[in-house]
Amino acid sequence: TIEIGRVVVKIAGRDAGRKGVIIVILGGIGFASLIASRNIRDLTTSSQNTLSILRLAQSRTLAGENDSSWGVRLESNQITLFQGDTFAGSPLIRVYPLPNSIQITNIVLNGGGSDVIFKRVTGQTDQAGAFLLSVINAPSNSFPVTVHSLGKVYQTTAFLPPSIVRTIDTRHRSFALNWSIKNATVL
Repeated sequence: TIEIGRVVVKIAGRDAGRKGVIIVILGGIGFASLIASRNIRDLTTSSQNTLSILRLAQSRTLAGENDSSWGVRLESNQITLFQGDTFAGSPLIRVYPLPNSIQITNIVLNGGGSDVIFKRVTGQTDQAGAFLLSVINAPSNSFPVTVHSLGKVYQTTAFLPPSIVRTIDTRHRSFALNWSIKNATVL
Protein backbone atom coordinates (compact mmCIF):
# COMPACT_ATOMS: atom_id res chain seq x y z
CA THR A 1 0.00 0.00 0.00
CA ILE A 2 1.32 3.44 -0.96
CA GLU A 3 -0.17 6.71 0.28
CA ILE A 4 0.23 9.83 -1.85
CA GLY A 5 -1.63 12.69 -0.20
CA ARG A 6 -5.22 11.50 0.13
CA VAL A 7 -4.86 8.83 -2.53
CA VAL A 8 -4.15 5.29 -1.37
CA VAL A 9 -2.84 2.92 -3.99
CA LYS A 10 -2.87 -0.83 -3.30
CA ILE A 11 -0.47 -2.86 -5.34
CA ALA A 12 -0.61 -6.62 -5.14
CA GLY A 13 1.41 -9.39 -6.68
CA ARG A 14 5.06 -10.23 -7.00
CA ASP A 15 5.91 -6.94 -8.85
CA ALA A 16 4.33 -4.81 -6.11
CA GLY A 17 7.63 -3.32 -4.96
CA ARG A 18 8.72 -2.38 -8.46
CA LYS A 19 5.33 -0.86 -9.31
CA GLY A 20 5.35 1.10 -6.07
CA VAL A 21 8.76 2.57 -6.82
CA ILE A 22 7.65 3.54 -10.31
CA ILE A 23 4.56 5.29 -8.95
CA VAL A 24 6.64 7.21 -6.39
CA ILE A 25 9.15 8.24 -9.09
CA LEU A 26 6.41 9.40 -11.44
CA GLY A 27 4.76 11.33 -8.61
CA GLY A 28 8.07 13.02 -7.80
CA ILE A 29 8.61 13.97 -11.43
CA GLY A 30 5.09 15.40 -11.60
CA PHE A 31 5.65 17.43 -8.43
CA ALA A 32 9.00 18.78 -9.69
CA SER A 33 7.37 19.72 -12.98
CA LEU A 34 4.60 21.55 -11.12
CA ILE A 35 7.14 23.56 -9.08
CA ALA A 36 9.19 24.42 -12.19
CA SER A 37 6.13 25.63 -14.10
CA ARG A 38 5.07 27.76 -11.12
CA ASN A 39 8.54 29.33 -10.99
CA ILE A 40 8.42 30.14 -14.72
CA ARG A 41 4.96 31.67 -14.27
CA ASP A 42 6.26 33.77 -11.35
CA LEU A 43 9.26 34.89 -13.44
CA THR A 44 7.08 35.87 -16.40
CA THR A 45 4.60 37.78 -14.23
CA SER A 46 7.34 39.51 -12.21
CA SER A 47 9.21 40.51 -15.35
CA GLN A 48 6.16 42.11 -16.95
CA ASN A 49 5.26 43.83 -13.67
CA THR A 50 8.80 45.20 -13.35
CA LEU A 51 8.71 46.66 -16.87
CA SER A 52 5.27 48.16 -16.11
CA ILE A 53 6.47 49.77 -12.86
CA LEU A 54 9.47 51.34 -14.61
CA ARG A 55 7.19 52.63 -17.39
CA LEU A 56 4.74 53.95 -14.77
CA ALA A 57 7.53 55.96 -13.13
CA GLN A 58 8.49 57.43 -16.50
CA SER A 59 4.83 58.20 -17.37
CA ARG A 60 4.25 59.95 -14.05
CA THR A 61 7.39 61.99 -14.60
CA LEU A 62 6.38 63.00 -18.12
CA ALA A 63 2.85 63.85 -16.93
CA GLY A 64 4.33 66.07 -14.23
CA GLU A 65 2.33 64.26 -11.55
CA ASN A 66 2.75 66.17 -8.27
CA ASP A 67 5.20 68.47 -10.12
CA SER A 68 7.94 65.94 -9.50
CA SER A 69 10.26 63.36 -10.98
CA TRP A 70 9.55 59.71 -10.25
CA GLY A 71 11.91 56.79 -9.82
CA VAL A 72 12.20 53.11 -9.05
CA ARG A 73 14.46 51.45 -6.48
CA LEU A 74 15.53 47.89 -7.32
CA GLU A 75 16.18 45.53 -4.42
CA SER A 76 16.71 41.78 -4.41
CA ASN A 77 13.19 40.99 -3.17
CA GLN A 78 11.12 44.06 -4.11
CA ILE A 79 10.67 47.03 -6.42
CA THR A 80 9.79 50.42 -4.96
CA LEU A 81 8.13 53.25 -6.89
CA PHE A 82 8.95 56.63 -5.36
CA GLN A 83 8.37 60.33 -5.97
CA GLY A 84 11.25 62.78 -6.11
CA ASP A 85 14.84 63.08 -7.24
CA THR A 86 16.07 60.75 -4.48
CA PHE A 87 14.67 57.78 -2.63
CA ALA A 88 15.67 59.14 0.77
CA GLY A 89 12.95 61.37 2.11
CA SER A 90 10.51 60.61 -0.70
CA PRO A 91 7.00 61.75 0.25
CA LEU A 92 5.30 58.97 -1.70
CA ILE A 93 6.47 55.39 -1.85
CA ARG A 94 4.76 52.23 -3.12
CA VAL A 95 6.43 48.86 -2.58
CA TYR A 96 5.87 45.94 -4.97
CA PRO A 97 7.20 42.71 -3.41
CA LEU A 98 8.49 39.95 -5.67
CA PRO A 99 7.31 36.35 -5.24
CA ASN A 100 9.50 34.29 -2.86
CA SER A 101 10.90 32.33 -5.81
CA ILE A 102 12.15 35.41 -7.74
CA GLN A 103 15.09 37.75 -7.13
CA ILE A 104 16.72 40.77 -8.76
CA THR A 105 20.47 40.39 -9.28
CA ASN A 106 23.36 41.86 -11.26
CA ILE A 107 22.14 45.46 -10.99
CA VAL A 108 24.56 47.53 -13.07
CA LEU A 109 23.38 51.14 -13.48
CA ASN A 110 25.37 54.24 -14.47
CA GLY A 111 26.58 55.96 -11.35
CA GLY A 112 26.25 52.77 -9.30
CA GLY A 113 23.35 52.32 -6.94
CA SER A 114 19.99 50.72 -7.58
CA ASP A 115 17.72 53.70 -8.31
CA VAL A 116 16.41 54.65 -11.77
CA ILE A 117 15.11 58.24 -11.79
CA PHE A 118 13.45 59.75 -14.85
CA LYS A 119 13.96 63.40 -15.86
CA ARG A 120 11.03 65.75 -16.17
CA VAL A 121 10.05 66.90 -19.67
CA THR A 122 12.23 64.34 -21.53
CA GLY A 123 11.63 61.13 -19.56
CA GLN A 124 15.29 60.23 -19.98
CA THR A 125 17.51 58.83 -17.23
CA ASP A 126 21.12 59.15 -16.18
CA GLN A 127 20.93 55.68 -14.59
CA ALA A 128 20.98 53.62 -17.80
CA GLY A 129 22.06 50.03 -17.37
CA ALA A 130 20.74 46.53 -16.85
CA PHE A 131 19.67 44.01 -14.24
CA LEU A 132 18.44 40.46 -14.08
CA LEU A 133 15.28 38.90 -12.69
CA SER A 134 15.82 35.20 -12.02
CA VAL A 135 14.38 32.16 -10.28
CA ILE A 136 16.25 31.75 -6.98
CA ASN A 137 16.60 27.96 -7.21
CA ALA A 138 17.28 27.98 -10.96
CA PRO A 139 19.31 31.10 -11.89
CA SER A 140 19.55 29.97 -15.51
CA ASN A 141 15.83 30.82 -15.77
CA SER A 142 16.18 34.57 -16.01
CA PHE A 143 14.77 37.70 -17.63
CA PRO A 144 17.42 40.36 -18.44
CA VAL A 145 16.14 43.96 -18.40
CA THR A 146 17.80 46.99 -20.01
CA VAL A 147 17.13 50.59 -19.02
CA HIS A 148 18.17 52.82 -21.94
CA SER A 149 19.34 56.41 -21.39
CA LEU A 150 16.34 57.61 -23.44
CA GLY A 151 14.10 56.14 -20.73
CA LYS A 152 13.05 53.04 -22.67
CA VAL A 153 12.90 49.80 -20.70
CA TYR A 154 12.81 46.40 -22.38
CA GLN A 155 13.93 42.79 -22.18
CA THR A 156 17.57 42.67 -23.23
CA THR A 157 18.04 41.12 -26.65
CA ALA A 158 20.81 41.00 -29.22
CA PHE A 159 19.19 43.83 -31.18
CA LEU A 160 17.89 47.21 -30.04
CA PRO A 161 14.13 47.61 -30.35
CA PRO A 162 13.16 49.84 -33.31
CA SER A 163 11.90 52.55 -30.94
CA ILE A 164 15.43 53.06 -29.60
CA VAL A 165 17.10 53.69 -32.96
CA ARG A 166 14.41 55.97 -34.38
CA THR A 167 14.77 59.72 -34.74
CA ILE A 168 13.58 61.76 -31.77
CA ASP A 169 10.27 63.54 -32.37
CA THR A 170 10.96 67.16 -33.46
CA ARG A 171 7.39 68.25 -34.27
CA HIS A 172 7.02 70.28 -31.09
CA ARG A 173 10.00 72.56 -31.49
CA SER A 174 9.42 76.27 -31.95
CA PHE A 175 11.11 78.35 -34.61
CA ALA A 176 10.81 81.91 -35.90
CA LEU A 177 9.86 82.79 -39.48
CA ASN A 178 11.47 85.79 -41.15
CA TRP A 179 8.14 87.07 -42.50
CA SER A 180 4.65 87.87 -41.27
CA ILE A 181 1.33 86.65 -42.57
CA LYS A 182 -0.36 89.98 -41.72
CA ASN A 183 0.52 91.73 -45.00
CA ALA A 184 0.72 88.67 -47.23
CA THR A 185 -1.33 88.63 -50.41
CA VAL A 186 -0.54 85.09 -51.47
CA LEU A 187 -0.51 82.11 -49.16
